[in-house]
Amino acid sequence: MAKMETVNRSFTLRRLRKLLCIRLLIAVGAVASGFIVSAHATTGDGATSGEDDASGWVDNSAVCAIPRPTPCPGRCSQLVVLAQNFDNVAPPILPPDWLATNALGPPPLWVTSNSGLPMPPAATPPNAAFVDDPGVVSDKRLDSLHFPVSGTGVQLTFEHNFNLEASDVDPNVGFDGGVLEMSFDGGNTFQDILAIGGSFSIGGYNRIISTDRGSPIAGRQAWSGNSGGFICTVVHLPFLPPGGRFRWRMASDNSGSGEGWRVDTVTISLCAPVACQPPTPRPRLTPAPRPTPP
Repeated sequence: MAKMETVNRSFTLRRLRKLLCIRLLIAVGAVASGFIVSAHATTGDGATSGEDDASGWVDNSAVCAIPRPTPCPGRCSQLVVLAQNFDNVAPPILPPDWLATNALGPPPLWVTSNSGLPMPPAATPPNAAFVDDPGVVSDKRLDSLHFPVSGTGVQLTFEHNFNLEASDVDPNVGFDGGVLEMSFDGGNTFQDILAIGGSFSIGGYNRIISTDRGSPIAGRQAWSGNSGGFICTVVHLPFLPPGGRFRWRMASDNSGSGEGWRVDTVTISLCAPVACQPPTPRPRLTPAPRPTPP
């Protein structure tokens, strides 16, 4: 799939088809400042409201060609694409409603960054989200905003660059690592993306975190070691609930350290429900008058 030479980084509602109901328009607009830097939608019949290609889908990635989402079925669902590349804020500020917390460990928290290790600092310059990997026990969390829209057939993609402490002897063992989690209750509780029915098609977890060094995610699958630059991860989910939230979580143990973890170019596509429009009735042909018999 051809790369876009330029990316429209402002959220636009131009050319949204009338099939996209008013409720969805309001909901998507509400997150424009906190998550969406580019959005595109297509109607159920394949007509497009985007400005990038015939399907309304844009590949914002710098590293890999993101698989196109499956077209939404029928006339009662709408393809909606949301994206965040962290470039519309000045480091170290995060986009609105994105939340960084340290459940354990010292500062810093997750920030927006445009320099430093691991290199390169961003997949789509200048910025990416970044967290360090300290030599003490830590649990550092980056939560996306709450989604006011819901839908099915969800595809989450992001590009990330990590260099986190891992075993030099066993390529299956990590000491510090990152995981992706999701909340179905507005951010009160989180579960691993695999535990809630998600699956990786590209760039899934590559190691198991050691259980003997005090890591908060000991025994779990995670990303660990050195990615060697930005790589692409694609996650499929059956459903995104209203108020759902994603979490990128980095946890370190009590010995050793690494360069950290960078996350960039987050894109989510889903089929959102819309008000169904009845098909336009076909006009009836008026029968020609029969000639009057003589």
